[in-house]
Amino acid sequence: MKIKFEVSITLKETILYAISGVLTTFVNFSVSYLLYNVCNVNENITNAVAWVAAIVFAFFAAHIFVFKTSKKDVGENISVLNRFFMFAVGRVFTLVVELAATFVFVTKLEADFWIIKVTISALIIILNYLISKFIVFKKKPVQIENTED
Repeated sequence: MKIKFEVSITLKETILYAISGVLTTFVNFSVSYLLYNVCNVNENITNAVAWVAAIVFAFFAAHIFVFKTSKKDVGENISVLNRFFMFAVGRVFTLVVELAATFVFVTKLEADFWIIKVTISALIIILNYLISKFIVFKKKPVQIENTED
């Protein structure tokens, strides 16, 4: 008899993801600060460039430190490149959310850039975790074989 079960979210994984998220946000904010405040680049271009820098960092942080995935965990047919592609598609979705919110709140409603940036970032971290955990780095269900019959 085979029993399948989903491994739940662990405290260690949540803490590592939180640290990774903070560091990724730091990368994003650092690039944003440099472009927006120092170079006076448009807020939407600033967000797009900051996103590119952050996505590369975030993928490797999630792959290596948070979810620690290997071919054994996710299946032989899913390469790192395929996972990066899925990761990038998920991040494109959250980028669209961020750009749309920035456009509406900063460009159209003239709200403060940094208040909006911080608020949106909290939502983006949660969305990115869910996409990473349950789609990109989803591990195959563990099978336990019961030898008692």
